[in-house]
Amino acid sequence: MLLKDVSRKPLLWLAAALCMAFAGLAQAAGSPASVEHARIRWLPGDLPLAGYFDLTNTGPRPLTLTGASSTVFGDVMMHRTVHRGGETGMVPVHDIQVRPGQTLHFTPDGYHLMLMGRTRTLAKGDAVPIRLTFSGGRSMDVMFAVRGADMQ
Repeated sequence: MLLKDVSRKPLLWLAAALCMAFAGLAQAAGSPASVEHARIRWLPGDLPLAGYFDLTNTGPRPLTLTGASSTVFGDVMMHRTVHRGGETGMVPVHDIQVRPGQTLHFTPDGYHLMLMGRTRTLAKGDAVPIRLTFSGGRSMDVMFAVRGADMQ
């Protein structure tokens, strides 16, 4: 009987190791996106700020960004800069689809986050948490670096 118990222990360790490995794969598969270069352009007073980042769909299916939120701002909206008839303006965007393998660059002259109603004072060098939300109830918390008005 003792011999049987000893011979099962390596199998139990192997089974435990495999379960932990597959749990890690499931967690990675649950995040089909990556974000780089997350930054906020700081402006003085209570002026609205803008958030920029690069969003890459690392999954096999289209990914739809449906919004963003932050405890540091009363309102976070997705906008897109548009040029019409020699004039430039911003229009609200309700969702943005990103194809598999595609990187979408949020820039001053394209898609961006409008950050309004600061709940605290911000300074160059601060880090601000922003939650990106996706269709299907998924979300991703990203730290955005506050940069100067010149984006440095």
